[in-house]
Amino acid sequence: MEINPSIHVSEQIVPIVPQRWHYRLAEWISRLFSPPLVATVAVLIAALADFSHATLGWSLLTLTLIILTPAAYLVYLHKRGEITDLDVYVRQQRIRPYLLSIGCSLITFGLLSLVHAPILLRIIAAAAVLETTGLFLVNLKWKISAHTAATAGFSSLGFWVGGASALPVLMFIPVVAWSRVHLRRHTLYQTVAGSLWGIFSFTLAYWLLH
Repeated sequence: MEINPSIHVSEQIVPIVPQRWHYRLAEWISRLFSPPLVATVAVLIAALADFSHATLGWSLLTLTLIILTPAAYLVYLHKRGEITDLDVYVRQQRIRPYLLSIGCSLITFGLLSLVHAPILLRIIAAAAVLETTGLFLVNLKWKISAHTAATAGFSSLGFWVGGASALPVLMFIPVVAWSRVHLRRHTLYQTVAGSLWGIFSFTLAYWLLH
């Protein structure tokens, strides 16, 4: 991920990895399984599972509040030189983006519940509240992988909804964990913690609402 040139060199502590094929592969995996992209795919699948004009509208609202708004805020902070990179490698720089994400998720869940939107969309919004709140609290003292949390969370939701036929999606979890560790963005323990929290958040949301 590109380092913001407006930040002083001494503050550019994002690990620099060699440009070899396996590092480039890890970079592409991290990009493809970034939390916003994973969430976008999940919301679109939820919309298609119960397609209607109303579902489409609530899906677009979910995409706007839970995904696009926090992503746009990260781009804004990056352009202002307030975060080192769009992955937000520096733990202390994650506080405001997490708080915004929690707020957007709470608003989305409230609106979706008020109008009795499709259950999968409500589960995703509730899980987003739980997952992001946990990530925020842990982040106050220790880094945890949002990539593996998102991948594991949505993979577990796919399993609960699709059953054994969705088991192959769980294989994405170790792949994403490998990419984050290989790029030196997280330790193995941080990716494991993120995976477990993602699974817990989405499983709890599913069983509470379903």
